[in-house]
Amino acid sequence: MLTTILHAAGSPTPQDVLQRSASNMASTYVPIESWVYSALERLASGGYLQSAFLDLRPWTRMDCARLVEEVEDSIDDRQLISFDAPSLLQRLREGFSPKLERRAAGRDADFRLESLDQRITGITGRPLTDGYHFDKTLVDDEGRPFAEGANIYSGISFRATAGPLVAYINGELQRVPSALIPNPQTQQAISIADFTPTGAKGPVSGFFRGRLLDASVSFAFLNNQLTFGRQSLWWGPARSGSTLFGNNAEPIMMLHHDRVRLLELPSFLRLLGPIRMQLFIGRLSGAQYVHAEHTTFGSPGVAVDDQPFIHGQKISFTPTPNFKFGVSRTVLFGGKGAPANISSVLRSVFSTGTGDEENDPGDRRSAFDAEYRIPGRRQCLTGYVDGFTEDEPFPVAYPTQSAWISGFALRCVPRAPHLTIHAEGLLSPHHDMAFPGYFYFNVRYLNGYTNNRQLIGSWVGREGDGGQLWATWQLSPRSSVEISGRNVTGASEFLRGGTLRDLRVAADIAIHPEWQLRIEEQTEWWRFPLLSSQPQRNAEFTLQLSYRPIPRMKP
Repeated sequence: MLTTILHAAGSPTPQDVLQRSASNMASTYVPIESWVYSALERLASGGYLQSAFLDLRPWTRMDCARLVEEVEDSIDDRQLISFDAPSLLQRLREGFSPKLERRAAGRDADFRLESLDQRITGITGRPLTDGYHFDKTLVDDEGRPFAEGANIYSGISFRATAGPLVAYINGELQRVPSALIPNPQTQQAISIADFTPTGAKGPVSGFFRGRLLDASVSFAFLNNQLTFGRQSLWWGPARSGSTLFGNNAEPIMMLHHDRVRLLELPSFLRLLGPIRMQLFIGRLSGAQYVHAEHTTFGSPGVAVDDQPFIHGQKISFTPTPNFKFGVSRTVLFGGKGAPANISSVLRSVFSTGTGDEENDPGDRRSAFDAEYRIPGRRQCLTGYVDGFTEDEPFPVAYPTQSAWISGFALRCVPRAPHLTIHAEGLLSPHHDMAFPGYFYFNVRYLNGYTNNRQLIGSWVGREGDGGQLWATWQLSPRSSVEISGRNVTGASEFLRGGTLRDLRVAADIAIHPEWQLRIEEQTEWWRFPLLSSQPQRNAEFTLQLSYRPIPRMKP
């Protein structure tokens, strides 16, 4: 009765107050490598989840709690058709119980240990460490350095929440042996390919150091969240990584805006369905060469004093429950010889021409991705595509001049309900053999699309083709065994080309509700003539123990 009187008098109801409170509650992001994403993806494949944008990650913990509530409503409203849906839902409820409680109560304040990780990665034989010029033995790993020998990583993370403010810190002690340095002939070939006076040095190695991976503070208001700090993004539906922006390189220092509540446009634009978007502006690190003012600045192994800036935008649409697509764009601008100011920012955002050295619009890349689930009772098969182009306005308009990833996920293998199969093909067409290594390169920013000397985009590289296959047997919501293989061929016109093949077996086992064990073995065969005249073989073995305390609901 009181609620009705207040509403009639124009005063906010308790539900209105609660909604406004929830819209202003910030929360930390779930790390991109978390099991949470694969669990929610499996629930989506069973038809229990419609509003998860897997091509635009990470997600906030509050948004994950919302998705858990959506799954609960779906299971209540329809017949159970996925054998593992109840166990997945139960485990997700345990992990996000405080957020579910606070979404209902409208209060949010805590400080807790997020995780403890101890990882040892041993490598015998020479690994590949320069993914910008050749390829990498270990990919999509937050740009962690590695070399032959024992690589040790000790990590700890915390999160703190106070209503509209949150803070997150993930630090790591890294001990990495020294990697082999390419010989002078190889360095000279690299300098010719990169248009630099001498070859840029590859990723650093041979140290014991402390390193912040993701570390940020966030502020929420009206279903928006602003985050400042080092952060990883994953902008694509592919399992092997995104063509435009993934976690193959170290997290970038950025100011990041995330619309955490789905949008719907008015009038006929509602046909585009629910929309989600992210924007950021940040600054790269580790760039050694910049060409500006008709001069090449820099020297190998030394970062220039004025690093380039980068901004990006991604918007994803859901026209139907089974079809999603997204468009995205990034631009490198500013830096040595081209100061960042209002004019350079406006040129990088709105310019469509090529400009000149004094009015350079920046190093622009655009991408398009799409995902379609075959309709059916269990929606077993999902196909997707992800492509990007250098400088051209849109990859769909220039399909033969763009790099592409296409693949599928099959989650209903006959007589093997625990098995999921992913397969992907990666293609970087030989754009112009008068300019080999075209993709991810730029004649102003001579270290290309890298952060701390690691390629930001797909590991297929600047002029390569490849494919990857995964077979995953799900033992429980947090336990799985996986076999995968990867094959890459680099164009002979770029640094004489090369080949890589690997076979990996990995087991993720929940040995306790709060303890996770990961064991991985990978054997790799490669031949890049500029690096070695003989075929090479290496073996990698990883053992990781992780502690992730389960949050407890308050009595």
